[in-house]
Amino acid sequence: MEKFTSVVEFSSFRQRILNERDTGYDKPTLVVCAGTGGQASGSNDVIRVIKRYVLERSLQYRVRLRITGCQGFCEMDPFIVVEPGRQLYPKLKMEDIPRVIEAAVGGYTIDDLIYKDSRDKKSYECQNDIPFFEKQTRTILGSNQHLDPIRIFNYIEINGYSAFEKVISNPDPEWIIEEVKKSQIRGRGGAGFPTGKKWELARASKSPDGQKYLVCNADEGDPGAYMDRSLLEGNPHSIIEGMIVAGIAIGATQGLIYVRSEYPLAVKHTLIALRQARDIGILGKNILGTGIDFDIDVVRGAGAFVCGEETALIKSVEGFIGEPRQRPPYPIEKGIKNRPTCINNVETLANIPHIINEGGDNYAKIGTPGNTGTKIFSLVGKIRNTGLVEVPLGMKISDVVYDIGGGAAGNAKIKAVQTGGPSGGCIPASMFDMPIDYDSLVQAGSIMGSGGMIVMDEDTCMVDVAKYFMNFLKDESCGKCFTCRKGTQRMYEILEDISNGKATLTDLDLLEELALAIKDTTMCGLGQSAPNPVLSTLKYFREEYRRHIEDKKCDAFVCKELVGAPCQAACPVGTEAWRYVAHIARGEYAEAYGVIREANPFPSVCSRVCDHKCELRCRSGQSGGDPVAIRALKRFVTDRIDPSEYKPIRHPWPTGEPPMVAIIGSGPAGLTAAHMLSLRGCKVTVFESECETGGMLNCAIPSYRLPRNVIKKEIECLIDENITVECNTALGKDISVDGLLNDGYKSVLLAMGAHKSKPLRLENEDVEGVYPSIEFLKAYNLKGEQLAKGRVGIIGGGNSAIDAARMALRQKDVESVSILYRRTRDEMPAFAEEIEAAEQEGIDIQTLITPIKVLITSGLFSGLECARNELGETDSSGRRRPVMIEGTEFTIELDTLIVAISEDSGTDCIIPAKSSGIEITNWNTVQVDSKTLQTNRPGVFAAGDVVSGPNTVIDAIAGGKKAANMILRYLQGKEMIEPAELNLPTVYVEPVSIEKIDESRVETPRASVDWRKRNFAEVEVSLSVEEATREACRCLRCDLEFTKKKEEKTHHTELAAVGGK
Repeated sequence: MEKFTSVVEFSSFRQRILNERDTGYDKPTLVVCAGTGGQASGSNDVIRVIKRYVLERSLQYRVRLRITGCQGFCEMDPFIVVEPGRQLYPKLKMEDIPRVIEAAVGGYTIDDLIYKDSRDKKSYECQNDIPFFEKQTRTILGSNQHLDPIRIFNYIEINGYSAFEKVISNPDPEWIIEEVKKSQIRGRGGAGFPTGKKWELARASKSPDGQKYLVCNADEGDPGAYMDRSLLEGNPHSIIEGMIVAGIAIGATQGLIYVRSEYPLAVKHTLIALRQARDIGILGKNILGTGIDFDIDVVRGAGAFVCGEETALIKSVEGFIGEPRQRPPYPIEKGIKNRPTCINNVETLANIPHIINEGGDNYAKIGTPGNTGTKIFSLVGKIRNTGLVEVPLGMKISDVVYDIGGGAAGNAKIKAVQTGGPSGGCIPASMFDMPIDYDSLVQAGSIMGSGGMIVMDEDTCMVDVAKYFMNFLKDESCGKCFTCRKGTQRMYEILEDISNGKATLTDLDLLEELALAIKDTTMCGLGQSAPNPVLSTLKYFREEYRRHIEDKKCDAFVCKELVGAPCQAACPVGTEAWRYVAHIARGEYAEAYGVIREANPFPSVCSRVCDHKCELRCRSGQSGGDPVAIRALKRFVTDRIDPSEYKPIRHPWPTGEPPMVAIIGSGPAGLTAAHMLSLRGCKVTVFESECETGGMLNCAIPSYRLPRNVIKKEIECLIDENITVECNTALGKDISVDGLLNDGYKSVLLAMGAHKSKPLRLENEDVEGVYPSIEFLKAYNLKGEQLAKGRVGIIGGGNSAIDAARMALRQKDVESVSILYRRTRDEMPAFAEEIEAAEQEGIDIQTLITPIKVLITSGLFSGLECARNELGETDSSGRRRPVMIEGTEFTIELDTLIVAISEDSGTDCIIPAKSSGIEITNWNTVQVDSKTLQTNRPGVFAAGDVVSGPNTVIDAIAGGKKAANMILRYLQGKEMIEPAELNLPTVYVEPVSIEKIDESRVETPRASVDWRKRNFAEVEVSLSVEEATREACRCLRCDLEFTKKKEEKTHHTELAAVGGK
């Protein structure tokens, strides 16, 4: 390669390359990302297949191959971008590559391989239109796609070294610094100090021998962050160009790139680029004959996190242990070898050529005042689109997370984002409207850092997050400051105690005190920011800490010593699902039923209508397979054991006359409480406003899901000599809370459920033919009335809507049934299996529709005027708001309309009289103490949907159990708040010996569609013995980690007692 000795020669060389760059570019180009992430995903295999296929078919004159560094869309690796059309083919398999090559040569697109958005399945033929790229401003990263990082000619072809040429032609340090100051760029390494100010100070610093150092800090120690690595791998010449300009500006003669040894590809590409720059004469002595000396060496660090701090980095460069020192003197005054040293981040230096080419004023137009330009973030975690994103500073967090990142990767909602690496903080989803800039992040308790952005969902435990980062920080502490060395260790120990259920609220106070002490007393920036993960999680997620300490619960199911077996921990009533599954595997069905019934008085009901939270947390499903069909196994057992066979343990009232308790409502919450109180000797009277017991079980759930004989049999087994039921007796009409208390009842439980449908609030909604869903369901379930006629429309997407739709379909005068929902199908809150069953039965589900007018003809309901919706901005729940599209109004002709948008709790019987004195919330539910379920009136409790709003059957049962326990404590004069205990597996059940396991989940048998939609017979069928045994054997037996230890300990104790060993 020719070495140039003058600026004129170099300028001619650049111009020649620029003039010739379009030669041969009429051919399509296959662009393959071969950065570290791409190679880990198989891009090297992609490149080999391309080369072999092209050469075998002599296509080298018809198609080009460009191997690049990281292009940012790491989630889709390995992928190929075809230019000039910029079609992106993601996650390619080796057998697909020949098709892509042929499509590139032939000039067409492969529809089944082209990128499709995972949310709406929409195809995108141009890379720039893909949501991941559309909202980015790829000033720095955009260049990576257009060049091979080890070819200097490629860099020059995209106008590389133009800023260098501009500066070297007229070296004016003051002008350079002024332009950088005008740009208002702040250091991208984390602290955000103005780069122009730093350079100005560095230039003014004096050195005894005139020697100054410029250091590019590429020591990227944040877990999950790889921006600097990708820039050095994908475009090293841009950093070299920025360093040359910076060196001329501050008067440095020696540059250093400090990069960790864990980045071998970055080191390799950087060394090649430096050699090429020296070969053409733009690095070294007397650059291009200008008398300017500037060279760059690479220094490899050992990967210590603390060496990201400037003074520790300097020590490492000098060959010493990387320890920070006191400042002042600052590095720009006294750094490497006691010479002035200016340290800039990789990304900062990559921005310099753009500032010089565009001018500082133009650069400052991007971003916001004081936070200008773009910033590259490493977007990782529980998100659909992971990778490197480059956005203008000032963009909202929500835009990055939901629009570019695509939102949550799974069904769990996004909970928080952690910025700034281990020393950063966690920002809750409720604050995602905050702009991303240095000052806002600091105010929120976090930092910009080098640009790590870890997205966390509701399956992330914030205590565990704080513990993870504190474990990292205590190990990475250099140890120079006592408060950092011992303080981070002690903080980690406290967090460990919290996650193990051993801490107290006093420990929480100590944790916060320690964090503040470390922040105030440590010397370097890393030590001062080390408490950020703890302080930010305490600030925004203190309730999680309290739950760990007081309730012994980890709601994210992460902390093993609090969770035990996830299926048991997930069950609202604490059913030992693992235990009855183990008994089923052993063929012990009576024992299995006993385990279920011990925790749940409605096992047969729940085996049909439970929302099976246990399956959502089953480790078989979270480890890549399918969860165990726990509910189906429960159904298998309850169909084989009669409820009357179970004999619960009873306790007489300890002293004196048993107290009388009144329960309003005979739904699952009320009857559960009645049963539990009866078992403890209380005399219970249950008041029911309807003509029979069961509440919503009878009123709202169709018999094809829950047969009435199942409900009746289970309730009959709960009613005993201590329980009296009075039907057709309504609160506020026939009885009152005050009257019950005056009649001698020592306590009252309100469990009226949520039986009132919410209205649409549209004109003419009360016309004949329009029914609230609960009224419609009750009409058939309690009276046998078939209200649906002709063409039926249901508004809503929850379980009531699906139940109403499937019930309407089975009524004799119905022609068709349509469900209208304002959001997308994926966002429908109804059970997924019920939605699927409805579609199988021919129910038409129309989404993104808003009703705007109820139509009337001759005084009768005749249809709906609706409008189409589109998904707009993301709301606080992480879902995109449905926005009505103007001009899309249309009419749906209907004969019957059922409104199923939600239900209200049954508080109407309390509010009008105002004599009860019971407080009601703004959501029209009964106000209770969440720990005791007691209302503002002593002795009056509430549970179930009347407290929570419309909820599941199992949650209502759990509320009833808790209420019964609290009423007992109240009646016995005990402290109302009961200390929580760890609920871990304790009973050892011998596992069965299995040679081979069928890993596939058993399919729950169902009646045929054609038959079932013509009647109200039960749809789901019980498993066979063979199916149940096979499914039970799929259980991973998470309990054994706890019960096996206990069994072994007991065994060793017994051996010791008899003198064994």
